[in-house]
Amino acid sequence: MAAKKRRGPRPQVKGFRPGKEPAHLKKQRAKAELGSRASWAQKAAVDAVAGRSPQEVRAMVRRWRLALIVGAVALGVGGAFLYAWSVPAGVAVHVLAATAAVLAWRVQRSAQGLEDMSRSL
Repeated sequence: MAAKKRRGPRPQVKGFRPGKEPAHLKKQRAKAELGSRASWAQKAAVDAVAGRSPQEVRAMVRRWRLALIVGAVALGVGGAFLYAWSVPAGVAVHVLAATAAVLAWRVQRSAQGLEDMSRSL
């Protein structure tokens, strides 16, 4: 049985206005523009900001940064207590704390780029 071809204007999708596509379509379009050679980090950034307003992205970055800073401080304090038990364990936990602090700094540095990306998507 052959499928019928529709002629004429397309039926309107509820909540869909030209130029204001839904978030999942924006995400698909952005991923298609990235291509297969994009890194994991680029794809994750598109997933994180697609369909969000710049204010939502700013709040999300603030939450990530706060969580990383709190984690770094907690690991730093925990590492200080671990030195009494085992020096290698204390060093390992302090390395994790430093990693969390560096990640918080990198998230803060990329905040403007993520915000700009959310405007373009």
